[in-house]
Amino acid sequence: MSLAAWITVYDITDTQPGIFMAGLAVLVFLWTYIRTARSYRKAASARLERLQHTLGLYCRAAGMLDEEPGTQASGEPEPESESLSIVLQQCKAAPLITTELIETIDMYLRERDTSRHVQLQRTLGREISRRIREQASIIRSLDNPGWGIGLWKLVRPALPFATLAFILSFCLQLYQAFQERHIPLLSWTSAELWMRFVSCLAAVVFFYLAVMTSRNDSPRYAYRILALIISAAALGHFAGLAAAPYIVAVQFILFLSGFGINKKRSRRDRPYPGSVDLLEDSKKTEPTQEAGKTSIDAVSKKTDRV
Repeated sequence: MSLAAWITVYDITDTQPGIFMAGLAVLVFLWTYIRTARSYRKAASARLERLQHTLGLYCRAAGMLDEEPGTQASGEPEPESESLSIVLQQCKAAPLITTELIETIDMYLRERDTSRHVQLQRTLGREISRRIREQASIIRSLDNPGWGIGLWKLVRPALPFATLAFILSFCLQLYQAFQERHIPLLSWTSAELWMRFVSCLAAVVFFYLAVMTSRNDSPRYAYRILALIISAAALGHFAGLAAAPYIVAVQFILFLSGFGINKKRSRRDRPYPGSVDLLEDSKKTEPTQEAGKTSIDAVSKKTDRV
């Protein structure tokens, strides 16, 4: 028996089948809701533990860097205590360490001079501030959420069930379109139906990924906006079945454009100590520094004469 015939014979608005389908839907909804809420709370707690472990290493290293002077008065590097090197190596194994901080630590361990010391202090300070803000945000969302965050925490676990319901409705719509219109498989109308089906599925999946992603860094914001635009493009299907090829093309172009967002420069393309770019920049700054020195010397001479 086909699905359309089953729906006709066993009307879901009838008493027993209706109660069975409604009860099954409620059970699936409760299971997905509770499971999603628990998984997000566990993920937030795990993220908080990784933040605390990372901040512990960072703050320990920052305190030891403040106690260690970068160079001696003669300008030669001062022998560094072994404990600071060990702490910095432990920071490299921190759960949430960034590539920038790893490179800065490596450069400091190779060249222990004043410039590397100050650069490591600044980079480490920025990372500590950023992680502290993230930790405060997670704690606030867990312990004392505001009205908007609290409402969002109630609604978000229901999105997996809604996504599943939309996917099932799209599948049923595609099946009914082929059964009622008796459309041959090898026809342009059949291709339009399949393109509309794929477009709607992509819109639901991208909307789910954009809304359910918990990270808040700048690349994720860009990806979220792009995913929401791809999902919003599917609203053009209300114009009719003939718009399906154009909507799929637009969604595919938007999807390809996501590979060019926040493209990181390779290590080979970045300036390194002794590179031509840095030498040119240093040559440009030398005349200004010399002019500043001469002006300071002139002022000092005038004051001495007075």
